[in-house]
Amino acid sequence: MPSPRLVALLVVLAALAVPAGASASIKIASNAHKAALRVNANGVATVYWRTSSGTLRTAIVGRRGKITWGKTAPGRDISHPTKKVRIPMKVVLRRTPNGRFWALQDWRRLKTGPRELRLSRWRGKPTLLELWTFCCKWDSEVVRGRATYHGKPIVGYKSTPQGVPLDGLGRNVYIDSMRGGKWKRLMGILTRKPEGRFGLWIRDGWRGSSYRGRIVGPNWGRMLGPDAQGWAKSSL
Repeated sequence: MPSPRLVALLVVLAALAVPAGASASIKIASNAHKAALRVNANGVATVYWRTSSGTLRTAIVGRRGKITWGKTAPGRDISHPTKKVRIPMKVVLRRTPNGRFWALQDWRRLKTGPRELRLSRWRGKPTLLELWTFCCKWDSEVVRGRATYHGKPIVGYKSTPQGVPLDGLGRNVYIDSMRGGKWKRLMGILTRKPEGRFGLWIRDGWRGSSYRGRIVGPNWGRMLGPDAQGWAKSSL
């Protein structure tokens, strides 16, 4: 039987492995239009958007990531537009006096899914997704990359054999190729330990002039990292 000290240590390590609050940058709505964001002095965000039919919707996102639909938070907006950082898929980017960034991003995460309006909040540099290509493997090329946040790899601890994350830390990178003047989805690839790297061999029908990767930002503590994007030219 393990000692009480060992049991306590295992409990602490398990708690550190599980993210607090929401699982990532928070999905607010699907196919949203004219989205806006305000943040009060208590760090509570209110998101506004319109549906495809023009109906106004609202949601409150609390400090722990809890979403309350159809409400607005009291108090004045203390956030302001900023250009201190750059993020892809941007709809709104603001900053509060305590140095925290707040963003709304919009993109199609799943190949056959809707466009998702997602909220993030963080400090410092945004999520980084690096992409590169190299030739030649089996008469084609390979797209490789790495996902990090503040220099640390974005990886999970549990996944299916097919690469589907089974915990709140794991992430898929969604790879697109530029073909016929349009971005076309290839598939999602799991980031792997220990460095947050991933790789995809490009079959004949997938080859494009360039490749793009997108990833949902990490959730570490109360930091909901923004979603990231990387791209690379073909090596062929």
